[in-house]
Amino acid sequence: MRTTLRLVFAAWLVLAVAPAQAQAQAQESAEPRRPTLDGHTFLPVDAIPDPFVRTYVRNTLGYASASNLEYPPVVLDGDTLIALDGDLSYATLSFEYQQALRDWIAVRVGFDARTRLGTQVSSLLLDGVTVGTDFGMNWMVRLHQSKSTMLSGSVGVTSQDFTRVDLKGFVDDVIDGVPDPKLIDTIPVVQTTVAANFAWAISRPFGLTALVEGDYGDSPFRDRPEGWEYTYGASVDFDAGAAWDVPIGLALAFRQTSLPGLSDVEGALGRSVNLRVAYNAQPDFIVGLDLVRNSTGESTGEQELSSSGVMFTMRYYF
Repeated sequence: MRTTLRLVFAAWLVLAVAPAQAQAQAQESAEPRRPTLDGHTFLPVDAIPDPFVRTYVRNTLGYASASNLEYPPVVLDGDTLIALDGDLSYATLSFEYQQALRDWIAVRVGFDARTRLGTQVSSLLLDGVTVGTDFGMNWMVRLHQSKSTMLSGSVGVTSQDFTRVDLKGFVDDVIDGVPDPKLIDTIPVVQTTVAANFAWAISRPFGLTALVEGDYGDSPFRDRPEGWEYTYGASVDFDAGAAWDVPIGLALAFRQTSLPGLSDVEGALGRSVNLRVAYNAQPDFIVGLDLVRNSTGESTGEQELSSSGVMFTMRYYF
């Protein structure tokens, strides 16, 4: 009899506790793992790293092009060739993983591969082919958090390789009799990065993310000494789910950097504008499409090269 009562009591206890546990697990799984402050769930943009200590993995694939570029006349061995138009194509592939070690510190590693290619005879001759790969590691520490704001600092190191195929330079060196002319040149670049990352939940639908970054190290130009470079930018995101119960997020970001990247113009400034449209109904997963406008020009503003493209990105929070 006692055994029967024990079995009945155990069954009753399981039936009573199981729904509560299931409800608690459901609530826990429904809580967003994505960055959240004061009721606003942020939509991150790759160009503006956020200050949140979260564990996630990200993968991005992008393509852009610059069309109908007007090149100056080409001079070879004293002969001036006719000026031609040309096109450039850009491609990028990046992978990033961040691991939260504690609730206040995280480590992030990332890999990027970028290419710039002249797709016509004129652009291939004058711009050649440039391939850039880099591997970076950053440590991020949360410095301050309030109900609606968060500030973090990060320090890291990046190792890059820039490989350039310079057809025109090679031909010029051959004509001028330069010993051992190089068609392909690879330049290793190592830089140390210090950054401040900030986030502000403006309201439940709107959020702001900002970045200020300084980099010190090698230059991708052999005749340029080590020095400081800078990057800054901001992103404003809108959560349509919070406003209209629509599982869509929008973000508009601007970024400017003195790092020349794939540009072969020393002293160039890189500017980018991103418009991200993302599906954000899941608490731990984002898939988005970016419309990107990039421009690269000299710091004097006398020359500028613009390109337009798209990027497809996926980000999963653990």
